[in-house]
Formats: sequence, structure tokens, C-alpha cells
Amino acid sequence: MDDKTTYQIQRWTAWTGPVMVVTYLFFWVILGHNFPPPSPGYSGAELVANYYVPHRDNILLGMCFSAWLGLLYVCWSVQLTCQMWRREKVPVLSLMQLAGGILTGWLLGMCAALWVWCARYAGTPNIDPELIKAVHTFSWYIYDMTWTVTAIQCVACGAFAILDKKQPAIFPAWVGWLAIATAATFIPLTFLPYFDDGPFALNGWWSFHVVFGIWGVWFTSYTYYMFQDLKRIRISPMAGVGQAISN
Repeated sequence: MDDKTTYQIQRWTAWTGPVMVVTYLFFWVILGHNFPPPSPGYSGAELVANYYVPHRDNILLGMCFSAWLGLLYVCWSVQLTCQMWRREKVPVLSLMQLAGGILTGWLLGMCAALWVWCARYAGTPNIDPELIKAVHTFSWYIYDMTWTVTAIQCVACGAFAILDKKQPAIFPAWVGWLAIATAATFIPLTFLPYFDDGPFALNGWWSFHVVFGIWGVWFTSYTYYMFQDLKRIRISPMAGVGQAISN
């Protein structure tokens, strides 16, 4: 594979991140009626009557697409790993970032698939609404309370940006601090089960708007500098891996 082809593959892979975010926002937020999500204080009957039944077709379609679109985040994370790995003698931060990105992508897809089940069977005779609520809430707890996997990715990216002294830098130090701050915003999600309303409920202004909003700023900033770096470096990612191993 020649250098031109390798460079194009890297660009296409880098684009999977923005494509995932834009499409996931449409299918998960808009079609999925998650702006904001339904109240965690709903009983099973209220959740089915107020959320799943009136919006069933949209939620079903939105979550069906979200279940596979979320996995595109894995491709973006792999490309980011390649760009980081080229700069590290021992690729600890690169691999931490990759592990966090893979697990985050899996969560984005798996939880959407569970919400597909809820939308498919909500309101069906002989299906207890409390079972729908159980699966719905279980999925949200997995989605939010496993925040550590994304935090690992953010902290690894942040440490890399701050500690990498080679010039020209891939990421300026300020985006490194932004990445670490992003990880810190996730910490209150640890206490998600204690709140049915207020800022720290799953649909609250902190747990939903602040957390996802700051993550979006982090993602956008790193994607921008990934593309800037790709303009400068047009070598195969395998060459970067081989160089890191040889060092």
C-alpha cells in the first residue's frame, strides 16, 4: 500500500468520528426523544404511556441506527491512537486512549440496542411496564455510570497533549487540560441512582447538558487537531507502530 493510499485511509478513518457524532445526535437525541431523556421518577406505566408509546416509531428507528452508528467511535479512536503512538517511545497513553475509545463505542451501541428492545415491546399486552422501566433504567445506568472508560480516554489524551514536547505539537497543552477537565465532569455520575430529579438526575442539567456538552467540545477540539496533524504527516500508521516498537 503506497503512502497516498495510506494517507487517504487515515483521513477517512478520522472522518468517522464527526460522522458518528452528527448522525448519533440526530438518531439518538432527536428521533430518540432524548432532549432531555424521560424523567427517572416515572413509574413503569408512566414511562410507557408518556415516552415509549407516543414516540414508539421514532424511538425504535432512532435507536436501531444508534446501535451501529455508535461503534464508528471505535474507528475514530483507532486513528487517534495511530497519531499518538508515533510520538511515544512506549505507547502507554496511546493504548489507554484506545481501550477507553473501544469501550465507549461499545457502550454507545449496546445501550441503544437495549432501548430498541424497550421501544419494541413497550405497550405490548402481557409485557409488564415495570419490566420496560427496569431495562430502560438499567441501560441508562450502564450508559452513564461506566463513565470511567471515557474518562480513561480523556485523561490519556490530556496527559499526552501536556507531556508531549516534540515540535510541531499535535495537540496544544490547553486541549490537554480541557480533556482532563472533561473527565472530571463525569465524576457526579457516580451518584446517579440517588437522584430522580434535579441537576444530577440522568436528565438533569449537569448529568445531561453539562457532561455531554463539554464532551462535545473536547471531541471537536481533538478532531480538529487530528486533521491538522494529518496535513503534516502522510506516513503509514504501521510505520509509526514499527518505530515505536523499535524504540
